[in-house]
Amino acid sequence: MRTDLIFKLMLLLIFFGATNAPAIEFFAETDRDQPLEITSHTLEVFQEQQKSVFIGDVVAEQGEMTLYTDRLTVIFDGQNDVRRIEADGAVRIEDPLRNARGDRAVLDRDEDTLILSGNAEVVQGDNRISGDEITLFIGQNRSLVRSNDSGRVRAVILPEKKSGTP
Repeated sequence: MRTDLIFKLMLLLIFFGATNAPAIEFFAETDRDQPLEITSHTLEVFQEQQKSVFIGDVVAEQGEMTLYTDRLTVIFDGQNDVRRIEADGAVRIEDPLRNARGDRAVLDRDEDTLILSGNAEVVQGDNRISGDEITLFIGQNRSLVRSNDSGRVRAVILPEKKSGTP
């Protein structure tokens, strides 16, 4: 019984790592062909620093993904492609299958990572994983969930319902 639970936990961690790739397609290469629409109360552009800062009830939509945050900073490279995205304050990432939330999210295309920190949580159906920081290694289909010294990582895994069973 205990090995079955450990096996399910390992599967869930692999599942979240592998299936979160679609959850983060908002930031990934595959959705670059989709239009990106960002709305906010203000936008400040720093041309020399190649960055744009959206402030106030920021909503960014691309494909089926929607990101909500208080402040969104987009940093570009020399070819005007997005190099880094930083979302600060009440971050929520939603798609039809799963949701993620935290105090801060940072996508680094050079490192190929998405880091969700500060009360980070990813929910898919009734299953959830939470900790102080969730790092998704995008190209590796791997994730790492950490908690600070006083907290604990938490995973809630519900068994699959078998069809035909009362």
